[in-house]
Amino acid sequence: MSISVIVCTRNRSEDLRRYLCSLDKQTQMPDELIIVDASEDEETRDFVERRMRMSQYVIKHVRCEPGLTKQRNRGIKESKGKYLFFFDDDVVLDPEYLQVSYETFDHFEGKNIGGVTGRITNISKNRSALDALFKKIYFLTEHGKGRLKKSGFPEHRSDDKLAFVEVFSGCSMAYKREVFSKYLFDERLTDYSYMEDVDFSYRVSRKYKLIYQPEAKLVHLSTTYKSVDSRFLRRMMVRNHCYLFRKNLPKDVPHIFGFAMSIVGLLLYNGVLMKDIKACIGVIEGILRPLKVIERPDMMGKRS
Repeated sequence: MSISVIVCTRNRSEDLRRYLCSLDKQTQMPDELIIVDASEDEETRDFVERRMRMSQYVIKHVRCEPGLTKQRNRGIKESKGKYLFFFDDDVVLDPEYLQVSYETFDHFEGKNIGGVTGRITNISKNRSALDALFKKIYFLTEHGKGRLKKSGFPEHRSDDKLAFVEVFSGCSMAYKREVFSKYLFDERLTDYSYMEDVDFSYRVSRKYKLIYQPEAKLVHLSTTYKSVDSRFLRRMMVRNHCYLFRKNLPKDVPHIFGFAMSIVGLLLYNGVLMKDIKACIGVIEGILRPLKVIERPDMMGKRS
């Protein structure tokens, strides 16, 4: 098999249905689709089983306990393809997404390419000047060169130029199978596993080249962040942010300064710009109860 598509889902059969409609319209079909389902009911399973009878490709429904990193690793284990594509269940693919990505892998064959990601086309370009300046000053997540900032937060690429990058957005990323003989997703990042995509892609980028391919296009509807309590999200964000900074980045003055500024920036951004007191409480809770790194950073998330 050449292309395995892995989609992790939980209690979102309508999102999954919309995604699968876009997958069925691809100019290059996958060889297999693996749906890793952590739902609390049988609605998703029943829906998937109905689709199995009429699908153009192999569909496998796999039950798994909740946790995005755990579900992704289970999908890797169940897959057979040379290239593994990971999508969130709330994306809509351009019809040529798989074909363009596959051709990109083929074009760069033999040049130590580990992964390819596409362009999210519905990212708003209408940020206020204050918002953009704030994220720049406080080393917060923004759209830029596709690299990891000194703080540990990412700049995700969203322009129209093909480029080598350090970090991928987890809603759409593809890797060669050989990558997973060395790396796995870090299962200490639980629930929605905020920044598990950045952690994994950054570690892979230390050994392989990663490509941003703007001709592989998709829409990301971000259902998760519209439906989950802001206090919970910010608490998870800060806990994971602290953990991944300690795990992946050097502890020199520039990096420590960037990290400290990002924590201050999160409090100010949510309190002053967003006026979200619940989110501020979540930030404080994340600082007070961070995840602890209990293994050597170079071993965390790798296969032994």
